[in-house]
Amino acid sequence: MKKILFTLSLVLFIGLASAQPMQYWKFGAPEEPANVALAGWVDQWNAENPDTPFEARFFPFGEYASGTPLVTAFASGSGPDVFWASPGTFMQFARSGIAADLSDLFTDDVRADFLPAALEAVTVDGVPVAMPFEQEPVALFYNIDLLEQVGLDVPQTWDELLAAAEVLDAADIIPVVIETPPGPYQNFTWYPFLWQNGGDAADSALTEATFDTPEAAEALDLWRTLIQDGYAPRTAPDCTCNIASTPFASGEAAMQVVGMWAIGVLNSEFPDINYGVTHLPTPTGEDPVTVYGGWTQMVNARSENLDAAKAFTAWMWSQDTERPVEWVTVINSKFSPRLSVTEAAAEYYDQEHLNTFRDIILPTARAEPRYPAEMVQIIGDALQASMFRNTPGEQTAADAQRQLERFLQSY
Repeated sequence: MKKILFTLSLVLFIGLASAQPMQYWKFGAPEEPANVALAGWVDQWNAENPDTPFEARFFPFGEYASGTPLVTAFASGSGPDVFWASPGTFMQFARSGIAADLSDLFTDDVRADFLPAALEAVTVDGVPVAMPFEQEPVALFYNIDLLEQVGLDVPQTWDELLAAAEVLDAADIIPVVIETPPGPYQNFTWYPFLWQNGGDAADSALTEATFDTPEAAEALDLWRTLIQDGYAPRTAPDCTCNIASTPFASGEAAMQVVGMWAIGVLNSEFPDINYGVTHLPTPTGEDPVTVYGGWTQMVNARSENLDAAKAFTAWMWSQDTERPVEWVTVINSKFSPRLSVTEAAAEYYDQEHLNTFRDIILPTARAEPRYPAEMVQIIGDALQASMFRNTPGEQTAADAQRQLERFLQSY
């Protein structure tokens, strides 16, 4: 009898010990500093919560940003318990019932600590379905030495940008780096040029397409010219959001359209790059507008360990300030949507370049729109047609308008 009980106990122990950990999914290479840090947090959680362990999995950025691995996994019923979602894929998961209701995480005290716009950005039909933890405005980074080498000032207008690009190109200097592969990140970095010119893709209620305008056509033509005239590289080894992989970081490019996160990378990995940060060029040089994004953390509503997945998310981002401060100041260079985190990191944001983002860039930033995946695709296709098929912006805007109208009629 004792032998039987021992055997049963051993089987139960082995069964528990071999139980699969919950899944935590994000993009990027495992060896990236941010992912090394996140994996460390997962290890810390697992040590403190051995009954509800997590496993971190990382996917190539382009693949993950498009939503492909997540959509495939959820369709097969094997999706992660906790995962990152961008504004470009947010509605895809929020409207499909995949994103869990996180209302119980946002107590009155927690809500009071978040910027209202950050809460609004993760709320659908009055229900918060994601945890915001970062804000990332986009700006123009420029190489001071390369511009001085050819006697150029930082361009303030679109015309000045193209004129500077011509001079730089003639001097065998790459004028500017923009995102060329299609996807939510490319759209994200192009939206400010559309908005600066008075254009938009649709009304705020997503009931009417507004893309077929001269303003949209001109914004498309600007990026078309940058590619067709050879002023921006047509290909990239990685997403240009990873500035370490771009010719700007190697000192070969004079300018790059990229977000605040690049500051931390340049300062730590490329200290010899003498760079500055300013507004994106605008049509007139006045009324700058930019965009801020930020990934959010979602919980799978179908998780078999829903309460633990929620607790993990709160522990990571909203229970204290230690990890959130580390995320925006040590692991990255970003803003936090939490007032207490920003206050705790006040000295950090007083530093060069960071104070430019705080005082000049962020006040002009609009949140990345939470467009459905179909809209993201249509807008991205218009960009690709203009940039790589040399289709005039007027035509691509009109083509996209018709597609947007058909989609919004049934949305």
